[in-house]
Amino acid sequence: MNNKNFCIILAGGQGTRLWPMSRQAKPKQFIDILGTGKTLLQMTYERFASFIDTDNIIIVTNENYRQYIQEQIPGIRYENVLMEPMRRNTVPAVTWAAMEVMRRCPEGRLIVSPSDQNITDHEAFTQDILRGLDYVGKHNALLTLGAKPNRPETQYGYIQMADAVTGTNDIYRVQSFTEKPANEFAQIFYESGEFLWNTGLFMWSAKAFINAAKEASNEFASIIQSVIDTYKAGDYVADKLMELFTKCPNMSLEQSVLEKSENVDVLLCHFGWADLGTWEAVHEESPSKDKSSNLVIDSKSLLYDCKDCLIKLPNGHVAVVEGLEDYIVVEEGNVLVICRKSEQKNIRKFVNDAQLNLGEEFV
Repeated sequence: MNNKNFCIILAGGQGTRLWPMSRQAKPKQFIDILGTGKTLLQMTYERFASFIDTDNIIIVTNENYRQYIQEQIPGIRYENVLMEPMRRNTVPAVTWAAMEVMRRCPEGRLIVSPSDQNITDHEAFTQDILRGLDYVGKHNALLTLGAKPNRPETQYGYIQMADAVTGTNDIYRVQSFTEKPANEFAQIFYESGEFLWNTGLFMWSAKAFINAAKEASNEFASIIQSVIDTYKAGDYVADKLMELFTKCPNMSLEQSVLEKSENVDVLLCHFGWADLGTWEAVHEESPSKDKSSNLVIDSKSLLYDCKDCLIKLPNGHVAVVEGLEDYIVVEEGNVLVICRKSEQKNIRKFVNDAQLNLGEEFV
């Protein structure tokens, strides 16, 4: 294992789109969503631990979730769990982690990974990640990872490829980023062959990312340097980190940094990839569906004349369902949700309405 290689796992999100199983008190990354006996965080950690030294795996999360990290990753070092001082987008979390890597290893290069992805070919995954880490160790580049689309998907972001990088295989300059597109644009992207799904996996040297983040915003540059100087002086850094999170723009990593940088490339992935951020994605990725494409996760159910449905209930509960197609029936704690699986965008509305009209205990 190369001691310059680091992994940053982002595990502070609330996983709203997998409500009601994913709740504020215990979001999806700490739950066995797929019924495999392992949580999404455990699967992610073990995937990287097979080729990156566990001393170099850092988890960024929220203070409220410290207990879950300790329970599910019992061997992790205390200093390898970074607790965000407040909820924000991913930019301050990644910036803080990059500064921490640079403090430990000035030549450190890192992969940033969500904690809610499904990877089907682990050998190809390992090869692609190690190749990418080697690339960013030799080039002053911010490297994104893109998966070749197999359908016009509206729930994923897209990366448009430009020219191939000379002397490489399957690495291209990035032309543009697009957030989740409307149906007609997703169809165009899919048919053009110029676009890849944005996996949310990123690689760069710590130094390259810090420099890119500074160049993206003068105000952000000032607070980043202030945190770095405080680190070097050995002074109390918590107040500076709070300022970092407070002043950071509440935008995606792509909008805040990557779109403003001139040296962004994309590596075409060769491993099976899916974002398990929605019930539709969970249904799509599970190999346990019956002949009518129904998926029953860790539950006892009787299904009659049902097709393309997903059922997930607590232990000891039974569902008897008749005549549904393309529905989810998910119960967790004090909430039962029954809705169309393909209308995933409505889940956020349900959560907001439950919070406003029913109370915090339901979200």
